[in-house]
Amino acid sequence: MNKIKIGIIGTGNIAKTHGGNLQSIPDVLLGSVFDINTKSSQAFAREFGMTVRNSIEEVFSDSDAVYITVPNKLHAELSLEALAAGKHVFCEKPFALNIGDAEKIVNAVNDAGVIYQLGFNRRFAPVYKKMKDFILGGDLVPVSFNIKMNRGELQTPPWTSNPEITGGFLFESTLHLIDMVCYLFGEVKKVTAVGSKTIYPCVDDFSMIFEMENGIHGVLSSSAHTTWMYPFERVEVYGNHFAISNDEMESVTYCSGLDQPYCQETFSTLPIEKRWGFIQEDSLFIARLLGKQEGDMDLIATHIDGYKNVELIENIYQQIGLGR
Repeated sequence: MNKIKIGIIGTGNIAKTHGGNLQSIPDVLLGSVFDINTKSSQAFAREFGMTVRNSIEEVFSDSDAVYITVPNKLHAELSLEALAAGKHVFCEKPFALNIGDAEKIVNAVNDAGVIYQLGFNRRFAPVYKKMKDFILGGDLVPVSFNIKMNRGELQTPPWTSNPEITGGFLFESTLHLIDMVCYLFGEVKKVTAVGSKTIYPCVDDFSMIFEMENGIHGVLSSSAHTTWMYPFERVEVYGNHFAISNDEMESVTYCSGLDQPYCQETFSTLPIEKRWGFIQEDSLFIARLLGKQEGDMDLIATHIDGYKNVELIENIYQQIGLGR
């Protein structure tokens, strides 16, 4: 059987994570790579046994599928170019930075008839998969939730506070848990938000109330200047005397009733690529390309999920009224 030939556009840290994962999958051939930083692309090519190309178009012509691992502001543009070239696409989040580009990508995916997958690794992380399994199995029927996603600073690298590059702080780390709201609890009926520009030039403090179509409700708060005090990421879900919460990607703790002991499952001994869900999302993307996927399809973040996330975030920024 011929191997799937993968091209990579962008050679930063997340590209290296995906490159290492893809190297371990027998059905993958890492082919071409491009980055505007020639030295970076050359070093990346040496590390992963790839060929440096002089343009994005050359990567397209030499690949069955492409990974887009570039700064946020370029995701939509490169996704549209890859789809126009008829390539399967794995794109790191965010999907796009405005609803107009999001609509174009949705239409382009539908027209191209290819596989598109968005890089929401949290969906695959064992702590969140445990929550999802309890919900799908009916053991936990969520009533409400409490979520936080903080960041210690927006100084390293400096561009993380520049909304012209990131699209705004919500499109950085916080987007993962906005997606988690939809992944765990379904369709959003209404979101109410307040925020402020406190330390940085972008909106860097958010408080949001989510009301879901199924009656579940909850809050999500996110701040960009908290120091790196842990846990920076936490999801608490409450049912009928059933509660579950995570300590980042390290462990999950739950109690299934008033007369039940609490239980804890720890994943800290897993390699970070598996603990954070990266190897699982890459493996499933390749399985989809090979037509081998059997289960876990609910884990996939599609172009429709991407569109909904952009729509939610634009709504939140509009309510706050301070720009990005």
